Amino acid sequence: MDRRLIVKTVAYGAASACLMGLPAWAVATGPLDALAAALAPPPSGEALSEIPDPGRKLLALRSYLRFGKGLAERWSWTEAEVKAFDGSPEQKALLAEIAAVKAHFKAANPGFEVYVHATTRSLDEQIANWNANESVGVGGAEILNAFTAAFGEAAAPMDEAYLKKAGTWLRGFQPAKRANLAAPGLTLHGRASAIDFQIMKDGKIYAGASEKQIESLWRAEGWDVKLKASIDAAGPSFLGPLANPHEPWHYDYVPKKSAD
Repeated sequence: MDRRLIVKTVAYGAASACLMGLPAWAVATGPLDALAAALAPPPSGEALSEIPDPGRKLLALRSYLRFGKGLAERWSWTEAEVKAFDGSPEQKALLAEIAAVKAHFKAANPGFEVYVHATTRSLDEQIANWNANESVGVGGAEILNAFTAAFGEAAAPMDEAYLKKAGTWLRGFQPAKRANLAAPGLTLHGRASAIDFQIMKDGKIYAGASEKQIESLWRAEGWDVKLKASIDAAGPSFLGPLANPHEPWHYDYVPKKSAD
């Protein structure tokens, strides 16, 4: 869709959008909404419309713009795709490898076991997490303050020159500290291609998927090393752990493709 058409539609409101057949997210309620509507690469527009906080919206838009042309291929599965994966040979292979890792870990670490929530993370769940996450809020406030300093608080004319300048600025912005969540739609958890392994003791989570426990538990007690040992021994399709941001519990699932 032509960006100028989206921007022009913003000025006319919801009624014009409906008449012109534009998606609902293209109707903006403020200058940052208009910017997001104009710059959002498909299919990220609808996700942005579900992020009300302007700073969090800008932070997500930055991720989408930086991701580039491969955004659609990375985007989280639709409900139909999730249903198609459930019960498939691919899912069975994933679950079998998780079971092997769990068995190895339990044998190597008496009294402890691995817990895995292996369901695909829906886009709605990702958006809800993004809207509530503390680190995203901090990053959102930072990028909003920096954007306001660079472009001012007043609404600017949404011409091609402004959109190009704003898009370049967003792609180049470097936050002081990276948020500990991927922008909605981008996490591999949304394509059954990432798994969080948590440590359990006596039926309760002992070392979970929590940034606050990385130093006090994962590193201090060596659970990062112990989990990695079981992954290396029994989970050949798991790569990791995630390095940026550092998450010792997060492993990407990359099964080898069978030769045709």
